[in-house]
Amino acid sequence: MVGGGLVLTVVAAQTYWMGPAIVLLSGGLVVTYGIWVAARWQNDAAAVLPVYLLAIAVQCLHFTEEYITGFQHQFPRLFEDDWSDGRFVTFNMLWLAAFVLAGLGVYRRVPLAYLIVLFLALIGGVGNGTAHLVLSATHRRYFPGMITAPFCLVVGIALLRRLFTGARARP
Repeated sequence: MVGGGLVLTVVAAQTYWMGPAIVLLSGGLVVTYGIWVAARWQNDAAAVLPVYLLAIAVQCLHFTEEYITGFQHQFPRLFEDDWSDGRFVTFNMLWLAAFVLAGLGVYRRVPLAYLIVLFLALIGGVGNGTAHLVLSATHRRYFPGMITAPFCLVVGIALLRRLFTGARARP
């Protein structure tokens, strides 16, 4: 119940604050919640935490590339919107803070933390990495975030492997 409430709150808040361009991220969070509830993932800090921390570092690099190259203006334009630099930075800093706090939760074996870990792996890693490559291919040019997108994709896949390889029923 707590996870479902968290997801609904985050989806509502980020949609209100960031507008329609955030719909894929919100949809990804809902899908992640379904996987978190239904799948068997590994609650093993020693196996998950090293790759998860690497995924956070890659996400920081990716966000930096996005910011420097104007993703906050180019992407929302696809939805006839625009994000201010401050709004984009604040939004990303809030997610990065959630990722770091989830790392502490993984260390302490808190199952709710894995909702955020799965979100970073699936959406921040695989989904985000793939989306940037598709956007660049679709526009036939560099689209902000493309350079670090393959790293997001690879670390997302690695994190998913750590989460699901040898997974047993959760306590």
